[in-house]
Amino acid sequence: MRGLKQIGTIVALFCMVLSSGVFAADSGKRLFVNLTSDELNRATMALGFSTKILTQKKIPVTIFLNVEGVRIADKNITEHKHANGKSLKEMLATFLSEGGRVTICKMCMKNVAGMSEEDLVSGVEVGSCPDVTWPALSAEGTTVLSY
Repeated sequence: MRGLKQIGTIVALFCMVLSSGVFAADSGKRLFVNLTSDELNRATMALGFSTKILTQKKIPVTIFLNVEGVRIADKNITEHKHANGKSLKEMLATFLSEGGRVTICKMCMKNVAGMSEEDLVSGVEVGSCPDVTWPALSAEGTTVLSY
């Protein structure tokens, strides 16, 4: 009986460790978020979800800004605040400060938004598809979400 109790305790501890996400960073999982919109609610969902996965699950996250999503990284555009009290730039800054990676489509930045690299908020990388975006998108164990 005593041995069964010890085994039960060991199994319970093992289950707690596995469910806590302690090993998530070592599991090879990655998240790639394709953000094509600067619409407040859609972009808030993408940024909020990405930040939670990064901080709570300890899974590396890359956000790729393209099409209208590039405007989120334009430091010259003033923004409305979401119901959560934060602007998209504030949420982007939080994501970056937590160790998230943000790349932006150079062609979309120029052709859709008329932006240059000088217009970008700090921490956003200008990417080109084969060099920057493709490795993050195609890495083994990567889940892709699109907003």
